[in-house]
Amino acid sequence: MSLSVFFLGLTTGILVIAALVLLILRLLRKGHERKQELAEAEERFIQGRAHLVESIQVLLKVVGSEELGWMEASIRIKVLLDQLSMDLSEHEEIGVFYTVYAETEHIPTHDNWNELPASARKKFRAQMQQTEETHLEALKAGKKALLAYPLI
Repeated sequence: MSLSVFFLGLTTGILVIAALVLLILRLLRKGHERKQELAEAEERFIQGRAHLVESIQVLLKVVGSEELGWMEASIRIKVLLDQLSMDLSEHEEIGVFYTVYAETEHIPTHDNWNELPASARKKFRAQMQQTEETHLEALKAGKKALLAYPLI
C-alpha cells in the first residue's frame, strides 16, 4: 500500500469522524432545545391551571353576593372545572354545580339572551330562580367542599 493511499484513507477517516462529531453536536443541541421547549410548555401549562384554580376561588369568594349570583357562578365554575379536565360531577357535594349547569344549559346567553322577547326572558328568569331556590343549600355546601378540594 502506497503512502498516498494511506494518507487518503486517513484524511477520509478524519473527515468522516469530524462529520459524525458535528452531527452528534447538532443532535445534542436540538435535544437540549426540545427539552427546554418542553419545560417551558410544562410551565405554561402549570401557570394556566393555577390561573383557572384562582378564577374558581375568586368566583367562590364572591358567589351569593350582589356581584355574582349562584346561577352564573355555577355555570362558570362548571366550565372552569371542565377546562381543568376535572370531572367532579359524581362528587357528593361539588356535583351540584354540574346539576345546576345541566338544568340551565338550554337557556340562551349573551347576544342570544338579548334577542329574546321579554316574555321568554321572564320565563327563563323564573326557571333560573326556581333552580337556584331548589339547590341553594346544596350550592352552599358545594362551595365549602370545592374551597377545601385540592384542585392542583
